[in-house]
Amino acid sequence: MKKREWILRFAPSPTGYLHVGGARTAIFNELLKYKYNGKLILRIEDTDLARSDKKLSENIMQALEWLGVEWDQGPFFQSERINLYKTKAYQLVEKGLAYRCFCTKEELEKEREKAHKESKSFRYSGRCSSLSQEEIDDLLNSGKSYVIRFKMPNKEFVFNDLIRGEVVFPKDSFDDFVLMRSDYTPTYHLSVVVDDIEMGVTHVIRGEDHISNTPKHIELFRAFGMEPPRFGHLPLILDVDRKRLSKRSGAVSVEEFRDRGVLPEALYNYLVLLGWSSGDDREFFSKEELKKEFSVERIHSSPAIFDVKKLEWMNAKYLSIISVDRAVEAVKPFLKFNLEEVDITYFKKVIELHKTRARNLIDLADVVKPYILTVDFNYDLSEAKKVLKKHDYVNYLQILLDRYSKIESFSVQAVEAELRALASELGVKAGVLIHPLRYAISARRVGPPLFDMVHLLGKKKTLYYLAKFISFAREKVFC
Repeated sequence: MKKREWILRFAPSPTGYLHVGGARTAIFNELLKYKYNGKLILRIEDTDLARSDKKLSENIMQALEWLGVEWDQGPFFQSERINLYKTKAYQLVEKGLAYRCFCTKEELEKEREKAHKESKSFRYSGRCSSLSQEEIDDLLNSGKSYVIRFKMPNKEFVFNDLIRGEVVFPKDSFDDFVLMRSDYTPTYHLSVVVDDIEMGVTHVIRGEDHISNTPKHIELFRAFGMEPPRFGHLPLILDVDRKRLSKRSGAVSVEEFRDRGVLPEALYNYLVLLGWSSGDDREFFSKEELKKEFSVERIHSSPAIFDVKKLEWMNAKYLSIISVDRAVEAVKPFLKFNLEEVDITYFKKVIELHKTRARNLIDLADVVKPYILTVDFNYDLSEAKKVLKKHDYVNYLQILLDRYSKIESFSVQAVEAELRALASELGVKAGVLIHPLRYAISARRVGPPLFDMVHLLGKKKTLYYLAKFISFAREKVFC
């Protein structure tokens, strides 16, 4: 017998940017689609008209595309399906499975206060469910506004979660919840179930924060005469202090990490590891490998820790292993010059030299800028003192500057030989010249092989930066 195709959906609300938790949900759904030969639907849940923003919907889709998440159907917008949800709500009223609730906000607040005083959780009393047809007609004729509530069975709820196993909610956990508001817009519960039915969703993989909604949704599916999909709830993502990941933890949206120079493949890989493991110690996976290895059985139920430093480490590793062509394409948005006006062959050599040591794309764009533009480094006084321990070192650099100005071939071999010969003549270690020279031409104390840097910078720029640093040292360090 052929296995049932998995139809999954990712359904963000456009009330903010794409949170990394939402991005992880999208990624897990995409990989499960590949694993189980299924389809992924993108649905924008924008029925909260007051908070939803069309521009944010576009931003979410752009973030997904940047991240590399591919969907098969959609995007579908719930705001375009309001009449469908309204029709479905009234169908349940006609079947006696839902009812009009005419209770005012003030009346509900009194019930809530009463429950609070009795140290009980507030549950709607359900008093409108017992109104007679005559009472309902009178209220309707008087123009009284109402919401539509679902008649939630008062029983123990048990369902088998794909990730957590058996989940139990005791009796009295749920009240009769609202399906349609007084302005005829649907609540989340109604719209999500109607859409899952209409779109043929077979498996719902979402965050742990939705787990308490699942009994409500299962009952709604059954009220519509449909078999519920299988549910799986992903673990929470916490920060390093084991608190809910939020703005106070730093960047939390995909867009923020993109703008901080993180590669999409690095963020994708890292998010996969937040709640899933391959069963061994591997941390780096290509998407093709994940398509084959990812499975629902290896998704964890315990909270995942989002460690920005770990992501930064992984991003640096990715920068070091991607092709130079990929690095050039990725760094383009961060460059302060027009790449079309640059010798691309030369630029690729510069990128190849530095990408193995850059932390992110911003860092990479910064370290390659002095090769293309003539920049004025902001040398740090304390760093300069570390590489220039004696006044004599400045004089040594001046001699090196004079020697370099006379070299005709500025090859790697020539600039290295000249420096080492000078160090020997001066009776000092080569490092006495190497460390100040590196700082002079990059304003950094570490980097790729120095003589490769000098060669690629070329004679004119090397002499310019070296002269600037000598001037800075005489004015600021040994003034």
